[in-house]
Amino acid sequence: MTLRAALLLALAPAMAALPAVAIAQVSQDPAAAPAGTYNVDGRHASVIARIGHGGGSSLSTFRFGTVSGSLDWNPAQPQASKVNVTVDVKSIQTPIAGFADELIGDTFLNVAKYPTATFTSTSIQRTGPTTGKITGNFTFMGVTKPIVVDARMVGAGKGARNASVVGFSGTTKFKRSEFGYTSRLGPIGDEVELLLDIEFNKPAPAAG
Repeated sequence: MTLRAALLLALAPAMAALPAVAIAQVSQDPAAAPAGTYNVDGRHASVIARIGHGGGSSLSTFRFGTVSGSLDWNPAQPQASKVNVTVDVKSIQTPIAGFADELIGDTFLNVAKYPTATFTSTSIQRTGPTTGKITGNFTFMGVTKPIVVDARMVGAGKGARNASVVGFSGTTKFKRSEFGYTSRLGPIGDEVELLLDIEFNKPAPAAG
């Protein structure tokens, strides 16, 4: 008997005792997710920022891991939906030990004074069956200005726990200097690109 076969036999009783998990059923039809208020699934949401470094010689990438917010979803008229997202700036992540602590300090993101960045939609223009431009107010470093997110609905339907789900991917760009964030302009770029991947879900109604 091979080692792999022996492990499978040993694990079989435990695996058989695990509860069955329904397979998610999603599509690219907006109507697959019913109307209502959905919340950001923090386990399946991330915001990635890219910014020039070295006077334009390369791009540095950072991930913000703590995201919250909600979506008022209108599947019949997706352009009538509304969304708000809040990013915990302190949740910035980098692969360099100690660098995140430097970034959240006074010289850079100053999270003690500006702990969050927020986006609240003001209008949505549908550009295709699953795409659109979401205009909204972006608040960063205490300054609020309009930005536009190019968004794509990745999927909608029922999740693995029978919750209604709808997920989006989006991109946007802004100049940090327009928000008063001018620390080390030149060596560090002005334009920031954001890549957003966010899943929203609505729990299934309680039985009985």
